[in-house]
Amino acid sequence: MKYIYTILSIVIASLLMGCMSTIKIASVVEKNKDGDFLLKWEVSPDVEGEIDIYSAMSDTSIRNFTPKGKKLVEEQFALLNPTGSGLREFFILKTSGVTSGIISNRVIDMDNISNFRDLGGYFTNDESQIKWGSIYRSGHLSNSNLFDQDKIKRLGIKTIIDLRTEADRKARPYFINVPKINIPIESGDFITIKDKILKENFNRSETILYMQNAYKEIVENNKEKYAEMFDVLLDKNNYPVLISSHLGKDRAGIASALLLYALGVPEYIIEEDYLASNNYIDPKKTITFSEPLTESLQEAMTALFSANRAYLGFAFDYIRETYGSIDNYLEKEVRVSKGKTIILRKLMLYNP
Repeated sequence: MKYIYTILSIVIASLLMGCMSTIKIASVVEKNKDGDFLLKWEVSPDVEGEIDIYSAMSDTSIRNFTPKGKKLVEEQFALLNPTGSGLREFFILKTSGVTSGIISNRVIDMDNISNFRDLGGYFTNDESQIKWGSIYRSGHLSNSNLFDQDKIKRLGIKTIIDLRTEADRKARPYFINVPKINIPIESGDFITIKDKILKENFNRSETILYMQNAYKEIVENNKEKYAEMFDVLLDKNNYPVLISSHLGKDRAGIASALLLYALGVPEYIIEEDYLASNNYIDPKKTITFSEPLTESLQEAMTALFSANRAYLGFAFDYIRETYGSIDNYLEKEVRVSKGKTIILRKLMLYNP
């Protein structure tokens, strides 16, 4: 009988360990209008009990994280006052012996810079995680005020990669005391596309087709430019890096998608990051028109301002049809070799 109880104990312990190994904590951090951090989580499968919250002002070491509080798992959120200046804070959640990855606020609130986001925090196919604060993406910086520029300084950004054309840079210069590298992506220029849509009185469907073709031209005609961008990202002295374009959704969107793909991030997450631009671009603040637009042109402008999965999907499909795979495109056309990929992962991932 004692032998049977021993066997049952081993079986139960194995089952419990198996359950623990399958527990996942999905979590995000947002900042509310009062500057507090809103942590949200979902634990699957459902578990009962408490979830421990740890925080740190730096994510350079797990030893930096100290207890911040506890909540019931089923509450699924916690509202926390910032520990320091409130610009960034890092958190780890733990329940049932399982910890989340390091989480932080992805969006950096700016007065006059749209779509300013951190590309950190995403997990790769092999469960590695991209470091927070290593690479950012945004719209153009020409309207940045002193408040915005102070935040860029506090984020420690050392390099700005500006993907706008020379004409766009001249029309909308900016003066931020951070080294800038101009890598103009000639296709898909926002101003050129906008003028063409207005001049030729495009409707929504025509605009979508035009944008799909623009995305195809971006990946086909700017391989050397994206190779130059990756070379910048291979130098550890350039980090943290900000990748910027006019709205931060097309040229910077494709650049971010290619980078995330090279790091091994699943495509559905790449698409989610790309589509998130729709939450942070306000057309009314971006451009004004001398005359009221017709309903058809309003729909066309909405298509222009939007990040659409039909755009990025078309570009990725074109790459696969033309080059066999996105991996082939990156390695043979953009010169991101396996050796360079290893370097990128060492620079940009926690414990790759």
